[in-house]
Amino acid sequence: MPSICWPGAGNTVETNVMRAMRKTALLLFLVFLLSGSLPAQTAGSTPSPAAAKAERYYRTELYFGRSKADGTIVSEEEWRAFLADIVTPRFPEGFTVLHGFGQYREAGGRIILEPSEVLIVLYSSRSKKKSRAKLEEVRAAYIKKFDQESVLRVDMPKRVTVFF
Repeated sequence: MPSICWPGAGNTVETNVMRAMRKTALLLFLVFLLSGSLPAQTAGSTPSPAAAKAERYYRTELYFGRSKADGTIVSEEEWRAFLADIVTPRFPEGFTVLHGFGQYREAGGRIILEPSEVLIVLYSSRSKKKSRAKLEEVRAAYIKKFDQESVLRVDMPKRVTVFF
């Protein structure tokens, strides 16, 4: 049976886990809603004028664990500095960050339960190659700066429809 490490464990571990599970369930529900899994219109319906102005974008999500190898947590100040110094210069048009709680199995087999952040970036077809290279720069910078094993990356296989 793998060992489980609970960052910041104390008398409130069970409460924190339940709170995190509720947040994770809400996050998964929101991701489902935002992923384009629901049809925008029913068959045979007439598209609205807004639908005619929709734009197609690619969507990538990066999942950042906040636990460090030394057992501490990436602080809110460190996270905000990372966004300002690394992410914002590469994606000045904007991005979204969702707070979450995740579980990760280290290469050695130990399971880590930790707070996490999900970075969502939308980018056009014409900037696809450049944007994906910038996302790799962001991943590499986080891994190096906070001594991480990895940063999970999810690329949506199809473009998503975006209404502004």
